[in-house]
Amino acid sequence: MSEVAPLHERIQAVRSRLRISQADAGQALGMSQPTYSRVEDGSRPLKGSELVRLADAFGVRVAAITGIADVSDRARYAARTDGSQAGMVKMRDHLYAYLELDTYLTEQGFTAS
Repeated sequence: MSEVAPLHERIQAVRSRLRISQADAGQALGMSQPTYSRVEDGSRPLKGSELVRLADAFGVRVAAITGIADVSDRARYAARTDGSQAGMVKMRDHLYAYLELDTYLTEQGFTAS
């Protein structure tokens, strides 16, 4: 069984692979490059909503960063949008991101209060 890298190392690996600067990643989260650098060295944890925004900025799903299994086969959803297919796709992708985040937090021992 292989050991899973800590979240901050996976964030750094995805950002590097995508060739996104720390300054650009920090800007997407509304923080300075030095503050973002602390995210990648593990001294500043991300909030759940920040992880979702970072995945959006990277153009990947949260699962690509957290390493959790795809949740799309478990998701059932019903929603209203402006009627456009693009709006529905975006809404579904955000739902998946939050379900992935929920799964990750549960696996890390964080439960809903």
